Amino acid sequence: MSNKYERSVVLSWYETMLRIRDFENVLDDYNKAGKLYGTTHLYNGQEAVATGICSQLSDKDFILSTHRNHGHAIAKGTDTYKMYAEIFGRKTGTNCGRGGSMHISDYSIGNMGGNGIVGGNFPIALGLAKAIQMDDKENIVVCFSGDGATNEGTFHETMNIASIWHLPIAFVIENNQYAMSSDASKMISGTIAERAQAYNMKSYRIDGQSVMAVADAFKDIKEDLKDGPVLIEAMTYRFRGHSRSDAEKYRSKEEFLKYEDPILNLRKILLSEYDFSLDELALLDEKIYQEMITDAEKAWNDDLAVIDIDKLEEEVYAK
Repeated sequence: MSNKYERSVVLSWYETMLRIRDFENVLDDYNKAGKLYGTTHLYNGQEAVATGICSQLSDKDFILSTHRNHGHAIAKGTDTYKMYAEIFGRKTGTNCGRGGSMHISDYSIGNMGGNGIVGGNFPIALGLAKAIQMDDKENIVVCFSGDGATNEGTFHETMNIASIWHLPIAFVIENNQYAMSSDASKMISGTIAERAQAYNMKSYRIDGQSVMAVADAFKDIKEDLKDGPVLIEAMTYRFRGHSRSDAEKYRSKEEFLKYEDPILNLRKILLSEYDFSLDELALLDEKIYQEMITDAEKAWNDDLAVIDIDKLEEEVYAK
């Protein structure tokens, strides 16, 4: 039985994962309608990882993300209307329309933002965790990244120093099986989790398609952070291409069908073990989808960001 968690907790996970999926789907509709310039990196299929981890964080805990940062931002509590506004280049966006899809942040809740540089968030996580340690605080840093980033030098340099200094960082590597079109099994020797051994660091390999498995694991892992950093390899799968230009010719439909949908997975549990009805969940599904439609339409109709030369560096550099 899975109902060791309160009904309200499990329902909140379902709502968060739905919100992430619907946010991305509505955004993709705007892409297909030719309303957006540039690219986007959607989080569809990986929702359980961000949800299971961020649901156990406080506003004082920090997260750092990647180019694929929308799911982490939503799971941490970032306002979806402001996120749409940011991606649409509106002045009402999280970063006043200057960051765009890959750089959404909200310092008030510990969302330190995405990063367009693969592996670029690792050293930033190191600095945040060192500041926490120096101030003798109890909050933690969660650094999300993908499998491809673990082949970057910054990953290994950061892991080494984090271990030496015993910093409170959870390195969460979402192994979605591909770095762009490169099969992770052909690019990485052994498992990502095994790489922690070289740095005398605890590591875990978890089921990233089950929000309950993620939550179970992270609940225990948080205790380990009192003694130093940990590495988590979450086995997951992205249901969309790397970016909007990805034709996905490198993978088959048969491969895709091997992976469980984390939302449908939890939906089955809500129906079978928590006494929710199909009608209740259908109403919730529609409610959240309409919220995303409304947020996107409101953001689209906002004023575009205007570059004022005197304020060029505002909302761009660290304060």
